[in-house]
Amino acid sequence: MAEGEAATGKGQPKLRKYFFGDIYRQGNYVPLHPELFENPRENLKRWLAPSFLAAVSARDGEKSLKEALREDAPSIYSFELFNAEFCAKLLEEVSHAQQTAREALDRPNGMNRYGLVLNQLGLEPLISELQQEYLMPLMAALYPQESEDCRDHHCFIVRYKAGEDVGLDMHEDDSDVTLNVCLGKEFSGATLSFCGLVTDANHRKMQYTYAHEKGRAVLHLGRQRHGADNIESGERVNFILWSVSHKYRASEAYQNHRLRSSTSDPPDRICLSYTHDRDYTKYLPKPTKAQAISRGVMLDVVERRLEIYNRPVLDLARPIDEINSVPSICLFLEGLPPYRQHQLFQSLMEIAEEVHDSVGKRDGEVPSILFFVALQPNGAVPQVRELCAATASPALAILDVDKEKRYRWESDQDLDTAVLRDFVRDFREGRLKAEGIASPEAEPPAEPMEAMPVEAPSGPSASTSSTGSRSPTEAPGPGCNVL
Repeated sequence: MAEGEAATGKGQPKLRKYFFGDIYRQGNYVPLHPELFENPRENLKRWLAPSFLAAVSARDGEKSLKEALREDAPSIYSFELFNAEFCAKLLEEVSHAQQTAREALDRPNGMNRYGLVLNQLGLEPLISELQQEYLMPLMAALYPQESEDCRDHHCFIVRYKAGEDVGLDMHEDDSDVTLNVCLGKEFSGATLSFCGLVTDANHRKMQYTYAHEKGRAVLHLGRQRHGADNIESGERVNFILWSVSHKYRASEAYQNHRLRSSTSDPPDRICLSYTHDRDYTKYLPKPTKAQAISRGVMLDVVERRLEIYNRPVLDLARPIDEINSVPSICLFLEGLPPYRQHQLFQSLMEIAEEVHDSVGKRDGEVPSILFFVALQPNGAVPQVRELCAATASPALAILDVDKEKRYRWESDQDLDTAVLRDFVRDFREGRLKAEGIASPEAEPPAEPMEAMPVEAPSGPSASTSSTGSRSPTEAPGPGCNVL
């Protein structure tokens, strides 16, 4: 049997897990409580909360399961799951593992620094039993599309305390359904704040604050924006189970569910993410590095985004999301001799710097006009060429995806610095005629653009959202999408 797979029974397909190397079965870990690692079918029954076990065992199935739930907010449910014995055993096992096998254990995800991966420790059989036998009926009743044929999982422990991780930046999970159970210990604060689903215009509006209780689980969709509020005292340890459905992820619905709403309502401050929201500093002061680290901010994502934003001209083969929302000057140079590409690229750089200076662009902000260059016919270049109706090389166009318009340079003149500069100036002053992206019919000149300081667009970036997650991308206006 291949590493990371488990048979589901005779004639059944193997299950692929998020697998990190089972140090228990490799002989590299001696457990404190061996019963956690063996005979999961029988042992798990005695560790589940009586109310949940009764609901799962009831003859009326789905009806009793739903009666055991408390609907805390739309699509967010909580229920008693683990009894005190299991919480204590698992806490002791985690502490033992961190003392005796620390070097063999990976951090739980890209945001949390303290905790461990339970599958890696050797508890994958127990977690699979919990997911398949007990949680699947519940997830199927609540989230039938997201949990269909759900077999993969990533399960880990996170810990919050002063001097370590004190909270967690707003994010979405790289899961289809998330289960979050508090194991203890004694603490104050450390609530969980829920905002909206990423597809909704209110995804940065506060919806609900959940207060953790030992043994109680909260269940929600992975695309629900949420974050851990700062702990005030003590220590909180939680069991997190990400369930993943490959059938759902292969569907068009999944792609649509991971597109951020482009009509985001003004955010509530608590729903802002320094990792993912480009306009964070419009509403809140930039955190210090220590503050960011203590809240699980993915600083590498932030730094890479800021570095890209500070480039005057961007690569059209890999355009940033804002090409869907900000007017973009696109210069196509594929197939030209290298000296000619270099000459025109330098001209575009010079003009881009002039324009960005004139609008008062600040470091790390998205300017009100973007500049892109295509040097090779790969990546997004063919698609953008088609949207711009650009057939020659060199070719010059301005693409406004959000308004579904384009502006094309059409002239017998040789393209040089002066022509580039005049074309950009005429666009900013509203003297160019627009075409609809879907139609070549000319439209009246655009209104002049004001040269004023720029504000970054609202909407998180397409990064890893989340706790080491693949983040959703922003959706543009209706009808067009470059990315």
